[in-house]
Amino acid sequence: MRSLIAERAPLLPVVVFLVMGIVAGFLLKASITLLPFFIGMVILAFLLHRWAVLQSLAILLSISLLGMILATHQWQKVHRLSYDGQRCDLSVVVASEPSVKPRSVAVDVLSLHNGQKLRCYLAPGERALRLQPGDGLSFQQVKVGDCGVLRRQGFAGQCYVPKQCWSVFPHPSLSRLSVSDRSKLRFLQWRHVLLQRYRLLGARDDSYAVLAAMTLGDKSALSRELRDTYSVTGASHVLALSGLHLGILYLLLSYLLLSRYRQRLWSQAVLVLSIWAFAFLVGLPVSVVRSATMISLFALFSVGHRPHLSVNLLCLAALVILLLNPYSLFDVGFQLSFVSVASILLLLPLFAPDPFPQVERPSSPTVFQRLSSVLVSMLAVSLAAQVGVAPLVAFHFGHFSTYFLLTNLIVLPAAYLVLCGTLLMLLLPFFAPAVLWLVGGLNHILTWVAQLPLSSINDLHPSWIQVVAYYLMVASLSGALWVWRGRWSWD
Repeated sequence: MRSLIAERAPLLPVVVFLVMGIVAGFLLKASITLLPFFIGMVILAFLLHRWAVLQSLAILLSISLLGMILATHQWQKVHRLSYDGQRCDLSVVVASEPSVKPRSVAVDVLSLHNGQKLRCYLAPGERALRLQPGDGLSFQQVKVGDCGVLRRQGFAGQCYVPKQCWSVFPHPSLSRLSVSDRSKLRFLQWRHVLLQRYRLLGARDDSYAVLAAMTLGDKSALSRELRDTYSVTGASHVLALSGLHLGILYLLLSYLLLSRYRQRLWSQAVLVLSIWAFAFLVGLPVSVVRSATMISLFALFSVGHRPHLSVNLLCLAALVILLLNPYSLFDVGFQLSFVSVASILLLLPLFAPDPFPQVERPSSPTVFQRLSSVLVSMLAVSLAAQVGVAPLVAFHFGHFSTYFLLTNLIVLPAAYLVLCGTLLMLLLPFFAPAVLWLVGGLNHILTWVAQLPLSSINDLHPSWIQVVAYYLMVASLSGALWVWRGRWSWD
């Protein structure tokens, strides 16, 4: 097992100890000063250079202390952003698409005074629904209160704004916003243009909502019924942009545009810039940032003909994201994204062994062999991912989808066709009816699957101790299987 950690995933212990430090830091909530302890541990690690085991332990403990420092700093930063229920006048700029709620219209805004992010619930009406990213809003005497768990997403507060207490003003001054915020606003405005293009091409209601979520990451138009349908059937992952979507985009750009120069540095730079432009376009959700980081590292290593996708690469992406924002650890998208990829990397070889174990591979496989191979691969990927995310889904959402294998046989090819078809639709509008028909058909099929008997096991609420115990059990069993098959050694 030492060879497994040292050769295949040397960054895994680093991530584990960093996560432990972040969790401890948020529990302590900046109650003590940790910097002297961190400096002392780093010095101790240098002094223990003659004792490799003790030095490794000192390095890992220093990483945990670094995680605690980052977590406590983030806690202090977020809790300084508090309005404490006071009434005030605000000038803000819209930073999201309006989302219809049962009794309001929700929209995210940025304060033009200090750049703080607020969640605002406007009184329902056509005027609120017409808002778009970049619009300036003026609030008069609104009560801004604590935003609870939204603090982990960087919100400083939330407020309800009656109709008579807000107005729109054009061309808001963005000079006090950071370069990052101004860039995000610009990309969100471009996304709004593409969303309007969808509507002009005939996308309506549920078809528009799924198309907007699946291709541009805008979930504001998704109804509760549609969300429940995708969640119950185990297909909600296609509505959340992740490695599936960015991987398809990367392959399209790689094979259609730069297939002859895939190993050139400049070609990979173009691909990486395109991927990150898309990440900004969809608002930089954590799952997309993880995928974009991994693809960037994948592209970098491909230039040097180095091994590509691995647990170590996943750990490196996790380190980058957690060092930049420790609160990402508590984001559901971050947890599901990393756990699903890790589960696929570790379990897929166990679920999908060599289809020709004792027979020489055919030089030209038949169409049936190719289709069966694709089918087996899809089932194996779905099963491996589900083993990883099932306890987290039960923990956060309280259910388990029983028809996930059937669902993924439908949604994975459909997602690929929808993403490719959308690119064609934007370039050649006569493809729009075919893409919208495909999205509508996908919605109808999933609605039928959701109505099947025992489509979902509900009221599952495991504790975090049970979730951790589950992962320890899966890790132990999978490690034993790897060793039993002779792929890893204990030396």
